[in-house]
Amino acid sequence: MNELRKSLSLLRGTGLMLNIVIGAGLLVLPGLAVEAAGDHAFWAWLVCALVAIPLLIVFIIMGRRFPNAGGIAHFSERAFGPCAYLITSFILLGAVAFGLPSIALTGGYYLAEILPGHPAAYAAGFILAGASAHLLSAEIAARISGAAASVVLLTLFALAATGFAAIDWANIGGNFAPPAEIDLRMLFLPFMMIFFAFTGWEVAAGTAEEFRDPKRDFPRAMAISFALACSVYFAMAFVAQNVAARGAPEAVFVHVAALVFGAAGGAAIATLAAVVIAANLMGAIWAVSRLVFSLSRENWLPFKLRANQKGSPLSSVALTAAVLLLALSFDALGLLNINKMLSLAGQNFLILFGIASLALLRLSRSFWERAIAAAAVVIVAALVVMEGASVLYPVCLAGLGVGVWWGKKKG
Repeated sequence: MNELRKSLSLLRGTGLMLNIVIGAGLLVLPGLAVEAAGDHAFWAWLVCALVAIPLLIVFIIMGRRFPNAGGIAHFSERAFGPCAYLITSFILLGAVAFGLPSIALTGGYYLAEILPGHPAAYAAGFILAGASAHLLSAEIAARISGAAASVVLLTLFALAATGFAAIDWANIGGNFAPPAEIDLRMLFLPFMMIFFAFTGWEVAAGTAEEFRDPKRDFPRAMAISFALACSVYFAMAFVAQNVAARGAPEAVFVHVAALVFGAAGGAAIATLAAVVIAANLMGAIWAVSRLVFSLSRENWLPFKLRANQKGSPLSSVALTAAVLLLALSFDALGLLNINKMLSLAGQNFLILFGIASLALLRLSRSFWERAIAAAAVVIVAALVVMEGASVLYPVCLAGLGVGVWWGKKKG
């Protein structure tokens, strides 16, 4: 079976996207950003959101026009051909290969605050749980994902309220750099790491094929999920900026809750964080496995992956989980930490935004769409230049994509 079931309504699709994008960006990045940029951290979050808006619009336009499980890889193929499809696919897979394990590690760090054990071991459990949820039918999995998103949002807003109660409002001004004294170097120091929080919608673009009415509901789901995610991000970043964390920055909100409710509050927040991460990984594995499925369907993999009779691509889910567990082992072995994983993933996702923008620039004949695409390309180019030598990772992935295309062409 090579067709995916159209099981996503506006509500379920929005819930699935929220599960994809909300996770590590909310629970781990605010603390890491304050550790890296101090009183500039909150301003960096605002800049990231502004940068992400034109990039998000590109995905809304492309997903509505070309709903396909291949997502951004499909967009680039329509614009530039099969070689671009493979380059984009490998860069995206290279992003999620480190991005999703970092999300799982976030949950691991939170659980390690209240339970004995290594964060990487807990992270492996999160990945296996997120993959196992797909043993259910696509319809049931979509319902669970939508319900989980509602619980997660309520939990996160409650956490924000808890954080606001812990803030010393009398001395709040000293925690923010005055706008006139903002140091651009400090502002962009955590930028690529924070930008990871504003990714996920390029992965979610691959779910457009499963919407019952993609032209109407896919753009709405993207816009609503972005607005809700940003509101929660800003609240959490504000709290982290104003509450001095004496614990690990990777689990700053355990400390925040403990300030208000004591040790029991910290334990409750760590448990709720585990729920957020589990829901996040369920949605993300859903979306990534669809790209893997699409690669197989287009005969770019040396083996065939098929959806079962219920329209669920379990073989691609299993392969996705195996790759994520392999990447997670790098942290367990001390080869990469969560900060580096987040930065590598954020950089790759930024480049993917640029590829989608170039595709829209080529395919669209609308002046306004081309203007949005051109602005997005300029933004991405400027940020990539700032990154310098670290772009070697996506360059190598692009070369791998070219190699697979060349080998297939010759064969």
